[in-house]
Amino acid sequence: MDFEGDVLFVDSPDGGDLVLKDGLIECDKSFKTAVFISLFGGNIDDPAVIESSKSWWGNSIGDKETEVRSRFQFIISGLPLSTKNMKLAAEAIKIDLQWMIESKVCDDIQISGIIADFKTADFTVNILVNNELTDSIEFKVNWEAMRNGI
Repeated sequence: MDFEGDVLFVDSPDGGDLVLKDGLIECDKSFKTAVFISLFGGNIDDPAVIESSKSWWGNSIGDKETEVRSRFQFIISGLPLSTKNMKLAAEAIKIDLQWMIESKVCDDIQISGIIADFKTADFTVNILVNNELTDSIEFKVNWEAMRNGI
């Protein structure tokens, strides 16, 4: 049987959703789900920079090195939207996705982000394999809702 890809998760106004097509869960062979889970799969209260009691036991894919602990999610839920914090969020994305480079899934990850309005930010994650763009993943973050726990 051919690999049909990962279950497709997409960004939605209230977090993330599975995609249904013709009554079936849609799969996708891109890096979208891996990126989504890496950025939004941790405990929202876990700072992800030190050992913490806030780290959830189910965030481990395998061993200690593959724990899902989202620095990005912690930043966007705890800090106000500003140019400075956009830079911190972009750095956090790079750190949260570093496992892809270390596991040789890709060679490089390029992050860009802009403040769309006073509540939201738009991010693009470009994934390169053999110095060629393999996947470009765009997502909108309702920063204000994340900070208010919505």
